[in-house]
Amino acid sequence: MLEHGSIRNFLKNALSSNAPYCLQTSLINPEAIYSLQRFEEQLNNPLLSLDWIRASLKNQVINLESDALWKTVQRRKLTFIDKSNLQKALQDGAAVVLEGLDIFDKKMNELLTELDDLFPCMLSNAEAFFSQKGNEAYEGHRDSDDVLVIQIEGTKHWYLHAPQQRRYFGNSPLTSQQMGPILAELDLNPGDVLYVRGGVPHRCTTRNSYSLHISIDLCDRTPNIEQITHVANQAYNHASAKPSANVVEVVDQYVEILKNSAFVLQLQNATKDMQAETKRFRKKLGNSSAINIANRYKNN
Repeated sequence: MLEHGSIRNFLKNALSSNAPYCLQTSLINPEAIYSLQRFEEQLNNPLLSLDWIRASLKNQVINLESDALWKTVQRRKLTFIDKSNLQKALQDGAAVVLEGLDIFDKKMNELLTELDDLFPCMLSNAEAFFSQKGNEAYEGHRDSDDVLVIQIEGTKHWYLHAPQQRRYFGNSPLTSQQMGPILAELDLNPGDVLYVRGGVPHRCTTRNSYSLHISIDLCDRTPNIEQITHVANQAYNHASAKPSANVVEVVDQYVEILKNSAFVLQLQNATKDMQAETKRFRKKLGNSSAINIANRYKNN
């Protein structure tokens, strides 16, 4: 698909730059990627659970737990949602986030497959953000991962702030003081694509009637510090510092483990294994929409 190639090339160029964000206007035909109609169809999926949806109104998350229902069929518990409260919230102007677009949509999974291939070990997520004038899904925040945004319908106004250290806690919500100085203000219109690096604080407003965009979290799956230290701790248990060693000796022994060539090779092999697993898993995601039986009998 032409749009997939354009998005992939844009991301490739953005990654090679040192800029905290990159914007390309009118890059793709948004209707070829997604639409408000498809968003509505997916929300209407009877098998949708609350894990897929986040609704908010006036900066407050709407609790839909009481709308979760189940019915016993052939001794099996089938779950679904009474969506009347969600419909009312939308009528009142609520913002809604729909998770897991790459699971719902085979073409979306194909796009993410192409984007994942730009990284050593990646398994991205895609969400649809629908907002109405005066209501947003999230307040000011910064993301741990880099984010790729595709504007589908309407206009979204972005406030991008000066980049900060990427971190995994304390990212949301942020006060204006915590977000720091504004770096840029942008209007995203249908077909525009925006790349924002992790650690860049931002917030959005919907100034017109509504906005629909796709947000792709570029989730790095290479071994993180928790996984690395877990393996290092196991190694240290087999080769610890001598009894009553001082702090410096303990640290030196631990650092020696981290720098050991066999330890580094172990992590490199773990990265390769994870890369292969993410590719297999991405293929399985595509198989969630693999049923095609009707054509077999159409002409019979």
